[in-house]
Amino acid sequence: MPPVWLSIRRFWDGLSTAQRVGLIAGTVLTVGVAIWLLSLTLRPEMRVLFSGLEPQDAAAIVEKLKEQGIPYELSDEGGTIRVPAAQLYDTRLALAAQGLPQKSVVGYEIFDKTSFGMSDFVQKLNYRRALEGELARTISTLEEVEQARVHIVIPERTLFEQEQQKPTASVIVRLKDGRSLSRLNIAGIQHLVASSVEGLEPSAVTVIDQRGRLLSELVPAPTTPAGLTQAQYELQQRVAQDLTTKVQSLLDGVLGAGNAVVRVTAELDFTQLERTREDYDPERQVARSEQTITEQSRSGDTAGPQTQRTNTIVNYEIPRTIERLTTAPGVVKRITAAALINGKPQLIQEGGSWKRIVVPRTPEEMEKLTEIIKTAVGYDPSRNDQISVVNIQFDTGEAPQPPRTWYELPLEQWLRIALVVVAMLMGFWVLRSLLRSPLLRPHLEPSPTVPPEAMPFAMLPAKELPPPLPSPPTGVEEGLPAAEERKALEERVRRRLAEAETVTEEAVLTEQLRDRIRQFVEQKPQEAARVVRLLLSEE
Repeated sequence: MPPVWLSIRRFWDGLSTAQRVGLIAGTVLTVGVAIWLLSLTLRPEMRVLFSGLEPQDAAAIVEKLKEQGIPYELSDEGGTIRVPAAQLYDTRLALAAQGLPQKSVVGYEIFDKTSFGMSDFVQKLNYRRALEGELARTISTLEEVEQARVHIVIPERTLFEQEQQKPTASVIVRLKDGRSLSRLNIAGIQHLVASSVEGLEPSAVTVIDQRGRLLSELVPAPTTPAGLTQAQYELQQRVAQDLTTKVQSLLDGVLGAGNAVVRVTAELDFTQLERTREDYDPERQVARSEQTITEQSRSGDTAGPQTQRTNTIVNYEIPRTIERLTTAPGVVKRITAAALINGKPQLIQEGGSWKRIVVPRTPEEMEKLTEIIKTAVGYDPSRNDQISVVNIQFDTGEAPQPPRTWYELPLEQWLRIALVVVAMLMGFWVLRSLLRSPLLRPHLEPSPTVPPEAMPFAMLPAKELPPPLPSPPTGVEEGLPAAEERKALEERVRRRLAEAETVTEEAVLTEQLRDRIRQFVEQKPQEAARVVRLLLSEE
């Protein structure tokens, strides 16, 4: 047996039961932690294959993955399936070739397999199911929608028209994370469903999301509470949004993103006025016509004088100006704007730590910002426009972050490093506890006072070792158990140490070992010679 194994065997035999259990537990714990960390390192990156699956589709996909031997993970109560990133696209294409997932929606393919004995009721029911499925597929193609379901209620025709009920429909949409539907999207869904069902009005289509919010209420009615039509309301909102975007972009460019919040309200005048104006200018009169009448007459006496009268009539044309003024609807009637301006954030270092402070802006800066906002919205005092700009400290809800340094690592990497360090410390502590045990020191640290002739016995193979040396004749009887012999030897060592304080424990053990070797040579010289020959042959 090699000397290394002999040393290990002697080391193991010298351990107590508690020390053996501790060594095994520490070794198993260290190996287990190392294997776990190695599995985390070698674990493939898992990415989402499909999400929002129905139980039927999820079960079919899992069955196919098991057949192909592809590892997978389930989450979101089985609605999300993850596979290794290296196999993501191949797996998705392979499942698509097999028609998975089917989205649990039946469309017009329901008529691919029909029987001749189908009743009229079943045909109508299948048609409604197919129509609902096709509408759901169409709505699911929207960028914001992950999944959709449509329910249509088509009442039976009645004999009297006044008793006929109108059809209704409801749509439930599952939106993607972080996405939302605009009013135009919701109105588009309502008109899409209404246009696909005979007699269905868009207002009779209810749209809700996965959280139960009634989205169809966000679409304004044909007449809004303010008395505006839907088109007028949309125009007013677009004007306000356009002005808000202009002001927000200007402030973000000056102050930085997130340091200003702007809200603009525009009030439009949709009144259409037509005015007619006539203007007369007497100073610019022009003669239009002139009539002169001359009359001559004599008195009764022929010898009397003859009289003549001239009458001139002049008609003047006074200039007249007619103006017809028509005011176009949608003129800006009034604008109000409010802006919140954050202070100047600064990072200062105090005592080796970073602290975030906010410095208020100066009145000159606020005045300049107010002028920028007035110019952007087209401020007009004659319209009684109002602009309010306030400097206030924003509550970001985040702790001040010092500049990132090169040694910053993600939390996951820090956890792995911490686990490795803890495992190494635990293993070191177990080994240190075992090595510091008094029973292991004679096996691991041979005394330098032991003579060279005593060392070869520790290196002999087990099958070549001589029989156990007899106990010395100083009060120890032969045939005593090993435990009693060890106690007797320890008692002798203590007595010797008590007799001479200058004598060390190693010296006493060396003397005892030399005495036992001498006794062994005297009692069994042939076996001692054989041991010496074996040592010489090995050298």
